[in-house]
Amino acid sequence: MKDIVLMVINLPKKKGYDLWARICMTHAYLCKNVQDICGNRDCTAEERNFIKEFLDDIEFTDYDRLIQLCDAIALPTGFCLLEKRMIDVVMRYGFNKHTLEKWKATFDIRRYYEERIGMCIYIFYRMSKKLLLAFKEQ
Repeated sequence: MKDIVLMVINLPKKKGYDLWARICMTHAYLCKNVQDICGNRDCTAEERNFIKEFLDDIEFTDYDRLIQLCDAIALPTGFCLLEKRMIDVVMRYGFNKHTLEKWKATFDIRRYYEERIGMCIYIFYRMSKKLLLAFKEQ
């Protein structure tokens, strides 16, 4: 996580990619807690303060939440069950005092989108995949 501010905020913003910079920050902080991070906590105090201020100053949009959901249901091999992704992250980074809070937030986001689309996200994914494959074959 070293030099996160330079890598995911300053550089993209300088190039005009404000949304990209925002997503780099918001996709991992479902609870808007700067301490809630997987892996090494090797930020400088200045970087931690920047992240905290950034998170404090924004309200998550539906787009932020959708990106968070997509991140929670994907592995490098593709789409997966939410619980499988959760276990994958814990196996790589360990379980900490923020893990359950983050998991609850993830289930809340899934529930929010399932209510919006009127169905389970896994059924929605299968239907969407079939439609895309049919469209591609035309």
